[in-house]
Amino acid sequence: MSIRALALPVLAAIALTVTGCGGNRDLSYKSVEAEELQRQVKELEALLAKKGESDANAAIATSTAKGEGKHDITAKGVGEGVSVNERPVEVVLTIENSILFKPGKAELSSQAKATLARVAATIKSQYPDHWVRVEGFTDNQTITRSKDLWADNWDLSGGRGQAVLHYLIDRGIPASELGFAGYGEQRAVASNSSDAGRSKNRRVEIVVIPKGAAAEAAADKN
Repeated sequence: MSIRALALPVLAAIALTVTGCGGNRDLSYKSVEAEELQRQVKELEALLAKKGESDANAAIATSTAKGEGKHDITAKGVGEGVSVNERPVEVVLTIENSILFKPGKAELSSQAKATLARVAATIKSQYPDHWVRVEGFTDNQTITRSKDLWADNWDLSGGRGQAVLHYLIDRGIPASELGFAGYGEQRAVASNSSDAGRSKNRRVEIVVIPKGAAAEAAADKN
């Protein structure tokens, strides 16, 4: 059944139950209508997330059947808009900020949730029993439009990392295996002197680390 078909009985009930006249009636109707629209958005996001997870699993199965390497399987699983890089021990999934957030905000878009559903499915399939660290980064521009929400870029990047972390928990990544960090404008990967460079610096990285390797690194430091 489509979302539209699901919504019709609710809208019919709204038409029958809203009472009053003039401004009060209009306000009541708009309030209930807004709640219904929010419910529909949540349903659509859930469907998109389920589709993203299904697409990821299908891509992983196809790549595995072809005998492709781990890097290629991961790249196919996470899909477009996510780059996959390997460091000596870690695997880093970098997500373009334009997919995830509006400027100055830390609320995930519907597209972001669909993308992160693919990422979560890939992590669960390809990297079980790994630590997952979500890292948020910004450009070096001073916050202006949303300065009432964030103290500075450190604060904003941490809020974005935390938003992604909570969604990964919603998609089945164990909270006990997750952590997040916000680096603000530090650790830039491009020059902040151009729009293109600043766009690259606004990103979220999901770092996947084998638990054994993390334990060894901690032991070496001690």
